[in-house]
Amino acid sequence: MEINGSLEKENTRRYHFVLLGFAEFKDILKKFVNLLKFYRIEEQGKDNTKEIIYDVENDLLCDAGIVISKLIKGSKAKLQVNKISMLTGELKRPSQKYNLGDIGIEEEPKDYSLQITQAIESAFTTQFTVDLDAFVKQTIPKIEIDITATKYKLICGTGYRAYMQFEDAIYKDIKTGSKVTRQGVTLELPNDNSAENEEILKVIDRYINELALYNLSRFEIAKKLLYPEPIEEEKRYDEDEEED
Repeated sequence: MEINGSLEKENTRRYHFVLLGFAEFKDILKKFVNLLKFYRIEEQGKDNTKEIIYDVENDLLCDAGIVISKLIKGSKAKLQVNKISMLTGELKRPSQKYNLGDIGIEEEPKDYSLQITQAIESAFTTQFTVDLDAFVKQTIPKIEIDITATKYKLICGTGYRAYMQFEDAIYKDIKTGSKVTRQGVTLELPNDNSAENEEILKVIDRYINELALYNLSRFEIAKKLLYPEPIEEEKRYDEDEEED
């Protein structure tokens, strides 16, 4: 099955939120309905997706900010590439996700190594000092993310459309089998700076305290949950120790 020869940037921007405390989806939905008075919120039914993230054994691609994944929904699958911002804190930019095209359910990135390599090298400024095609051929499944969600459409009289999903996500390390389960809310907003985007995000920030924004991509959330960094112990001093 053929895939695109170039990367097609998605026209949506995703914001991932984690549920805090004992918050429940039904209560959060009520708040959205009450606060977004000029919007109609329509339930779109259940949505089940599986995202498999690939890399070489030593994680060279992901460490360079290039995440290759296969997204499976029903009987269809597609290849995607996510460009991760390597900046930190407030300087960090939202990740950019690109589609490479549809593939067979059983097919993997290594089956399209040349096309993937050409697309990445033509789209990104990342300089690889290795044979990228050879590395893509060595990619293996590393992380699996299973998401069961109830999806909603946000409709405004201005013609604005956005999507929100309440989800149960299972993040799994394929090699070890270890899993972490998280509930959350994901917003899919148009990839622009519209006033409606700002309004929705402002309502969440000011009034929906049950949600905390991850300034991270789905891959970065998986990495953070599955491979938490050890907490450094603070250096302790004896009470009698004198400062120089």
